[in-house]
Amino acid sequence: MKKIGIVSCDKWKDKIKEDLLLQKELIKNGIDAEIISWQNNDIDYSKYNCLILRSVWGYQDYYEEFREWLLFIKANNLAIFNNVNIILDNIRKDVQFEILKKYSIPYIPTTIIKETIDWNKLDFYGQKFVIKPIISGSGNNTYKFDLNEEVDEIIRKKFETILQQSDNGLMIQPFVSGINKGEYSCIFVDGVNTHNMLRFPGVLGEKKRAQYLTTVPESVLELATKVSNIPEFSGYLYARIDIVLENNQLYIMEVELTEPDLLIKYISDEEIQRQVLNKLVKKVERRI
Repeated sequence: MKKIGIVSCDKWKDKIKEDLLLQKELIKNGIDAEIISWQNNDIDYSKYNCLILRSVWGYQDYYEEFREWLLFIKANNLAIFNNVNIILDNIRKDVQFEILKKYSIPYIPTTIIKETIDWNKLDFYGQKFVIKPIISGSGNNTYKFDLNEEVDEIIRKKFETILQQSDNGLMIQPFVSGINKGEYSCIFVDGVNTHNMLRFPGVLGEKKRAQYLTTVPESVLELATKVSNIPEFSGYLYARIDIVLENNQLYIMEVELTEPDLLIKYISDEEIQRQVLNKLVKKVERRI
């Protein structure tokens, strides 16, 4: 029997519904599936046919260790989805945006800061703007600012610490008001658009439950498909492409190829949910 490791972390192992749904569907299809933590040093990886990176959320707090774990997986020729090269490029948003720029993909205008922030020149970014780390997740250390408000000293010190971290830095972006109406999340499995959602990142606006969309504007799907076909992303098992509409222009908010929440748990129709999970499992089966 084939065996798959669904990779989580110490904090979220066996606690995330999407991991449990995937495990159940794999078992139903005759594949032994176990949820494991990448932080567990006692795991014998040789017993797995492949690993699927899922709820490793919070890895940014252990970036060096997580990077070393990924390189260990690569050095030992262990199959992992998505593959290590895609993951390492995707983790660093500066690299991700350079890839989008190469193919003339519109993304939120972004200034990369590697040394220090000049707090006296932030009016360049508009009245409202966002600062967040290059390496981050789940909105961690992402803050929205208004020029009329004083910047908290604690936040300044957080940013100073981030600027000292290896491979890390900060991104400054104008605040996109369109985010309040939600962003389109187009999910692809092995090149196929399986489902689309409207999600509301709580860190930048009002937190709401993600909504399953039966249809999306053609222009949104065209942009998402173009991104999904970028050569540097070739071979991905799954991808979530987040798109926002601002002033009648579509922008990529983020391309999630590392450990994206595929938002399957928010599909209320159990039959559609099952179909999406089954498509994912079938694509995994084909690879092992």
